[in-house]
Amino acid sequence: MHNELMKAAAENQRSISEEIESRLASWAAWLKTKADIDEMRAKAAAWVDAARVQAIRAAGLTILREIEGRPTRVVVDLETLLAEADGIARGLRSGFSEGPPPVIEPPQPMTAEEVQRLMEEIEAIKRRLEEAMERTRAADAAATSDKSGNEAA
Repeated sequence: MHNELMKAAAENQRSISEEIESRLASWAAWLKTKADIDEMRAKAAAWVDAARVQAIRAAGLTILREIEGRPTRVVVDLETLLAEADGIARGLRSGFSEGPPPVIEPPQPMTAEEVQRLMEEIEAIKRRLEEAMERTRAADAAATSDKSGNEAA
Protein backbone atom coordinates (compact mmCIF):
# COMPACT_ATOMS: atom_id res chain seq x y z
CA MET A 1 0.00 0.00 0.00
CA HIS A 2 2.88 2.32 0.80
CA ASN A 3 4.37 1.72 -2.65
CA GLU A 4 0.99 2.42 -4.23
CA LEU A 5 0.70 5.69 -2.28
CA MET A 6 4.23 6.71 -3.28
CA LYS A 7 3.50 6.01 -6.95
CA ALA A 8 0.17 7.90 -6.89
CA ALA A 9 1.74 10.83 -5.00
CA ALA A 10 4.50 11.06 -7.61
CA GLU A 11 1.99 10.91 -10.49
CA ASN A 12 -0.12 13.65 -8.87
CA GLN A 13 2.96 15.66 -7.82
CA ARG A 14 2.00 15.54 -4.15
CA SER A 15 3.64 14.45 -0.97
CA ILE A 16 2.44 11.16 0.50
CA SER A 17 0.56 13.02 3.24
CA GLU A 18 -1.14 15.22 0.63
CA GLU A 19 -2.09 12.10 -1.34
CA ILE A 20 -3.54 10.52 1.81
CA GLU A 21 -5.46 13.73 2.59
CA SER A 22 -6.86 13.86 -0.94
CA ARG A 23 -7.93 10.23 -0.78
CA LEU A 24 -9.54 10.69 2.63
CA ALA A 25 -11.49 13.73 1.40
CA SER A 26 -12.71 11.82 -1.64
CA TRP A 27 -13.55 8.82 0.50
CA ALA A 28 -15.54 10.92 3.00
CA ALA A 29 -17.50 12.62 0.20
CA TRP A 30 -18.19 9.24 -1.39
CA LEU A 31 -19.43 7.77 1.93
CA LYS A 32 -21.90 10.66 2.36
CA THR A 33 -23.08 10.30 -1.23
CA LYS A 34 -23.41 6.54 -0.84
CA ALA A 35 -25.44 6.99 2.36
CA ASP A 36 -27.80 9.35 0.51
CA ILE A 37 -28.15 6.88 -2.37
CA ASP A 38 -28.80 3.98 0.04
CA GLU A 39 -31.50 5.99 1.80
CA MET A 40 -33.20 6.85 -1.51
CA ARG A 41 -32.94 3.21 -2.61
CA ALA A 42 -34.59 2.05 0.63
CA LYS A 43 -37.47 4.49 0.15
CA ALA A 44 -37.96 3.37 -3.44
CA ALA A 45 -37.95 -0.28 -2.32
CA ALA A 46 -40.62 0.52 0.28
CA TRP A 47 -42.83 2.06 -2.42
CA VAL A 48 -42.33 -0.99 -4.66
CA ASP A 49 -43.05 -3.33 -1.72
CA ALA A 50 -46.32 -1.52 -0.98
CA ALA A 51 -47.42 -1.94 -4.60
CA ARG A 52 -46.44 -5.62 -4.50
CA VAL A 53 -48.46 -6.22 -1.32
CA GLN A 54 -51.49 -4.69 -3.04
CA ALA A 55 -50.98 -7.01 -6.04
CA ILE A 56 -50.65 -10.04 -3.74
CA ARG A 57 -53.89 -9.11 -2.00
CA ALA A 58 -55.62 -8.76 -5.36
CA ALA A 59 -54.25 -12.16 -6.42
CA GLY A 60 -55.51 -13.80 -3.23
CA LEU A 61 -58.96 -12.28 -3.68
CA THR A 62 -58.98 -13.35 -7.32
CA ILE A 63 -58.23 -16.95 -6.39
CA LEU A 64 -61.11 -16.97 -3.94
CA ARG A 65 -63.55 -15.45 -6.44
CA GLU A 66 -62.68 -17.73 -9.34
CA ILE A 67 -63.58 -21.10 -7.84
CA GLU A 68 -66.92 -21.87 -9.52
CA GLY A 69 -68.12 -18.36 -8.85
CA ARG A 70 -68.24 -18.92 -5.10
CA PRO A 71 -65.84 -17.65 -2.45
CA THR A 72 -64.02 -20.90 -1.74
CA ARG A 73 -60.89 -21.34 0.34
CA VAL A 74 -57.94 -22.66 -1.64
CA VAL A 75 -54.45 -23.50 -0.42
CA VAL A 76 -51.89 -22.10 -2.83
CA ASP A 77 -48.12 -22.18 -2.42
CA LEU A 78 -46.35 -18.83 -2.09
CA GLU A 79 -44.57 -19.08 -5.47
CA THR A 80 -47.89 -19.56 -7.28
CA LEU A 81 -49.46 -16.64 -5.41
CA LEU A 82 -46.48 -14.41 -6.21
CA ALA A 83 -46.63 -15.42 -9.89
CA GLU A 84 -50.34 -14.59 -9.97
CA ALA A 85 -49.69 -11.24 -8.25
CA ASP A 86 -46.95 -10.46 -10.76
CA GLY A 87 -49.34 -11.23 -13.64
CA ILE A 88 -52.01 -8.98 -12.15
CA ALA A 89 -49.51 -6.18 -11.49
CA ARG A 90 -48.35 -6.35 -15.12
CA GLY A 91 -51.90 -6.44 -16.46
CA LEU A 92 -51.51 -9.96 -17.77
CA ARG A 93 -54.29 -12.52 -17.87
CA SER A 94 -54.72 -14.56 -14.71
CA GLY A 95 -53.29 -18.07 -14.80
CA PHE A 96 -55.98 -19.56 -12.55
CA SER A 97 -59.04 -19.42 -14.79
CA GLU A 98 -60.13 -20.01 -18.35
CA GLY A 99 -62.30 -16.89 -18.39
CA PRO A 100 -61.37 -13.26 -18.78
CA PRO A 101 -58.88 -11.73 -16.38
CA PRO A 102 -60.30 -10.47 -13.10
CA VAL A 103 -61.47 -6.90 -12.85
CA ILE A 104 -59.26 -5.02 -10.46
CA GLU A 105 -60.66 -1.86 -9.07
CA PRO A 106 -58.40 1.11 -9.71
CA PRO A 107 -56.70 2.57 -6.67
CA GLN A 108 -58.49 5.34 -4.85
CA PRO A 109 -57.32 8.81 -5.89
CA MET A 110 -54.96 10.46 -3.45
CA THR A 111 -56.18 13.27 -1.28
CA ALA A 112 -54.74 16.73 -1.72
CA GLU A 113 -52.78 16.26 1.52
CA GLU A 114 -51.30 12.98 0.26
CA VAL A 115 -50.33 14.58 -3.04
CA GLN A 116 -48.74 17.52 -1.23
CA ARG A 117 -46.84 15.20 1.14
CA LEU A 118 -45.63 13.07 -1.77
CA MET A 119 -44.49 16.14 -3.72
CA GLU A 120 -42.62 17.42 -0.65
CA GLU A 121 -40.90 14.04 -0.28
CA ILE A 122 -39.90 14.07 -3.95
CA GLU A 123 -38.53 17.61 -3.65
CA ALA A 124 -36.60 16.65 -0.50
CA ILE A 125 -35.08 13.68 -2.33
CA LYS A 126 -34.17 15.91 -5.27
CA ARG A 127 -32.50 18.39 -2.90
CA ARG A 128 -30.52 15.64 -1.16
CA LEU A 129 -29.46 14.23 -4.50
CA GLU A 130 -28.36 17.67 -5.75
CA GLU A 131 -26.46 18.26 -2.47
CA ALA A 132 -24.74 14.89 -2.79
CA MET A 133 -23.81 15.64 -6.39
CA GLU A 134 -22.50 19.09 -5.39
CA ARG A 135 -20.37 17.58 -2.60
CA THR A 136 -18.94 15.11 -5.10
CA ARG A 137 -18.23 17.88 -7.61
CA ALA A 138 -16.57 19.98 -4.88
CA ALA A 139 -14.40 17.06 -3.78
CA ASP A 140 -13.44 16.38 -7.40
CA ALA A 141 -12.67 20.06 -7.96
CA ALA A 142 -10.59 20.17 -4.78
CA ALA A 143 -8.67 17.10 -5.85
CA THR A 144 -8.13 18.62 -9.32
CA SER A 145 -7.02 21.98 -7.91
CA ASP A 146 -4.63 20.22 -5.51
CA LYS A 147 -3.15 18.39 -8.46
CA SER A 148 -2.91 21.61 -10.53
CA GLY A 149 -1.47 23.55 -7.61
CA ASN A 150 1.18 20.92 -6.99
CA GLU A 151 2.12 20.90 -10.67
CA ALA A 152 2.61 24.70 -10.64
CA ALA A 153 4.79 24.45 -7.53
